[in-house]
Amino acid sequence: MEQLQNKRGFVCDMDGVIYHGAKLLPGAKDFVNWLTANDKRFLFLTNNSKHTPLELKQKLEKLGISVKAEHFMTSAIATANFLASQCPRGKAYVIGDNGLYQALSEAGFSFDESDPDYVVVGETKTYNYERIEKAIN
Repeated sequence: MEQLQNKRGFVCDMDGVIYHGAKLLPGAKDFVNWLTANDKRFLFLTNNSKHTPLELKQKLEKLGISVKAEHFMTSAIATANFLASQCPRGKAYVIGDNGLYQALSEAGFSFDESDPDYVVVGETKTYNYERIEKAIN
Protein backbone atom coordinates (compact mmCIF):
# COMPACT_ATOMS: atom_id res chain seq x y z
CA MET A 1 0.00 0.00 0.00
CA GLU A 2 2.94 2.34 0.65
CA GLN A 3 3.82 2.28 -3.05
CA LEU A 4 0.31 3.50 -3.92
CA GLN A 5 0.30 6.17 -1.23
CA ASN A 6 3.43 7.76 -2.71
CA LYS A 7 1.93 8.09 -6.20
CA ARG A 8 0.57 11.49 -7.16
CA GLY A 9 -1.66 10.50 -10.06
CA PHE A 10 -3.60 7.55 -11.38
CA VAL A 11 -5.01 6.57 -14.77
CA CYS A 12 -7.73 3.93 -14.65
CA ASP A 13 -9.54 1.99 -17.32
CA MET A 14 -13.27 1.81 -16.68
CA ASP A 15 -15.02 -1.22 -18.13
CA GLY A 16 -13.76 -4.31 -16.33
CA VAL A 17 -11.82 -2.25 -13.77
CA ILE A 18 -14.39 0.06 -12.15
CA TYR A 19 -17.53 -1.65 -13.43
CA HIS A 20 -18.67 -4.48 -15.63
CA GLY A 21 -21.78 -3.49 -17.55
CA ALA A 22 -24.12 -2.07 -14.91
CA LYS A 23 -22.33 -3.67 -11.94
CA LEU A 24 -19.77 -1.88 -9.80
CA LEU A 25 -16.75 -4.09 -9.20
CA PRO A 26 -15.57 -4.86 -5.65
CA GLY A 27 -13.20 -2.27 -4.23
CA ALA A 28 -13.84 0.33 -6.94
CA LYS A 29 -15.81 2.71 -4.74
CA ASP A 30 -13.30 2.42 -1.90
CA PHE A 31 -10.44 3.11 -4.32
CA VAL A 32 -12.09 6.22 -5.80
CA ASN A 33 -12.98 7.46 -2.31
CA TRP A 34 -9.33 6.97 -1.32
CA LEU A 35 -8.17 8.93 -4.37
CA THR A 36 -10.48 11.80 -3.50
CA ALA A 37 -9.76 11.79 0.24
CA ASN A 38 -6.01 11.86 -0.42
CA ASP A 39 -6.15 14.59 -3.08
CA LYS A 40 -4.72 12.27 -5.74
CA ARG A 41 -4.98 13.29 -9.36
CA PHE A 42 -6.87 10.72 -11.41
CA LEU A 43 -8.33 10.15 -14.83
CA PHE A 44 -10.66 7.49 -16.11
CA LEU A 45 -9.96 6.32 -19.66
CA THR A 46 -12.30 4.55 -22.04
CA ASN A 47 -11.91 3.43 -25.61
CA ASN A 48 -15.67 3.76 -26.03
CA SER A 49 -16.54 6.86 -28.07
CA LYS A 50 -20.31 6.63 -27.51
CA HIS A 51 -20.58 8.54 -24.25
CA THR A 52 -19.75 12.07 -23.15
CA PRO A 53 -17.90 12.71 -19.89
CA LEU A 54 -21.18 13.90 -18.37
CA GLU A 55 -22.89 10.63 -19.33
CA LEU A 56 -20.01 8.65 -17.82
CA LYS A 57 -20.19 10.75 -14.65
CA GLN A 58 -23.91 10.00 -14.42
CA LYS A 59 -23.28 6.28 -14.93
CA LEU A 60 -20.80 6.20 -12.07
CA GLU A 61 -23.19 8.18 -9.88
CA LYS A 62 -25.86 5.52 -10.46
CA LEU A 63 -23.29 2.97 -9.29
CA GLY A 64 -22.50 4.99 -6.16
CA ILE A 65 -19.33 6.85 -7.22
CA SER A 66 -19.35 10.63 -7.44
CA VAL A 67 -16.63 12.29 -9.53
CA LYS A 68 -16.47 15.35 -11.77
CA ALA A 69 -16.91 15.07 -15.55
CA GLU A 70 -13.36 16.35 -16.08
CA HIS A 71 -12.06 13.07 -14.63
CA PHE A 72 -12.90 11.27 -17.91
CA MET A 73 -10.96 10.92 -21.15
CA THR A 74 -12.65 9.08 -23.99
CA SER A 75 -11.37 7.89 -27.33
CA ALA A 76 -13.70 10.48 -28.89
CA ILE A 77 -11.99 13.32 -27.02
CA ALA A 78 -8.53 12.02 -27.87
CA THR A 79 -9.50 11.70 -31.54
CA ALA A 80 -11.03 15.17 -31.63
CA ASN A 81 -7.97 16.74 -29.98
CA PHE A 82 -5.60 14.99 -32.39
CA LEU A 83 -7.61 15.95 -35.48
CA ALA A 84 -7.90 19.55 -34.27
CA SER A 85 -4.11 19.69 -33.92
CA GLN A 86 -3.81 18.55 -37.55
CA CYS A 87 -6.62 20.65 -39.02
CA PRO A 88 -7.98 23.39 -36.73
CA ARG A 89 -11.64 24.27 -37.36
CA GLY A 90 -11.91 21.28 -39.70
CA LYS A 91 -14.96 19.56 -41.12
CA ALA A 92 -15.90 15.96 -40.43
CA TYR A 93 -18.31 13.36 -41.70
CA VAL A 94 -19.15 11.30 -38.62
CA ILE A 95 -20.58 7.88 -38.01
CA GLY A 96 -21.01 7.56 -34.28
CA ASP A 97 -22.98 8.61 -31.24
CA ASN A 98 -23.34 11.66 -29.02
CA GLY A 99 -19.92 11.37 -27.37
CA LEU A 100 -18.11 11.57 -30.70
CA TYR A 101 -20.20 14.44 -32.05
CA GLN A 102 -19.81 16.45 -28.85
CA ALA A 103 -16.05 15.91 -28.65
CA LEU A 104 -15.54 16.99 -32.25
CA SER A 105 -17.82 20.00 -31.83
CA GLU A 106 -15.99 21.11 -28.67
CA ALA A 107 -12.69 20.77 -30.56
CA GLY A 108 -13.98 23.25 -33.15
CA PHE A 109 -15.14 20.87 -35.88
CA SER A 110 -18.19 21.38 -38.02
CA PHE A 111 -20.06 18.55 -39.66
CA ASP A 112 -20.08 18.21 -43.43
CA GLU A 113 -21.40 15.27 -45.42
CA SER A 114 -20.26 16.49 -48.84
CA ASP A 115 -16.69 17.81 -48.48
CA PRO A 116 -15.20 16.84 -45.10
CA ASP A 117 -11.56 17.02 -44.12
CA TYR A 118 -11.98 13.76 -42.20
CA VAL A 119 -14.28 10.78 -41.98
CA VAL A 120 -14.55 9.71 -38.35
CA VAL A 121 -16.10 6.39 -37.39
CA GLY A 122 -16.82 5.59 -33.78
CA GLU A 123 -18.82 3.07 -31.83
CA THR A 124 -22.58 3.16 -32.41
CA LYS A 125 -25.58 0.87 -32.51
CA THR A 126 -26.81 2.58 -35.68
CA TYR A 127 -24.34 1.59 -38.37
CA ASN A 128 -26.03 1.39 -41.74
CA TYR A 129 -24.94 0.55 -45.24
CA GLU A 130 -25.80 3.95 -46.75
CA ARG A 131 -23.74 5.94 -44.23
CA ILE A 132 -20.77 3.58 -44.56
CA GLU A 133 -20.98 3.72 -48.35
CA LYS A 134 -21.08 7.52 -48.18
CA ALA A 135 -18.04 7.53 -45.89
CA ILE A 136 -16.11 5.34 -48.34
CA ASN A 137 -16.94 7.65 -51.24
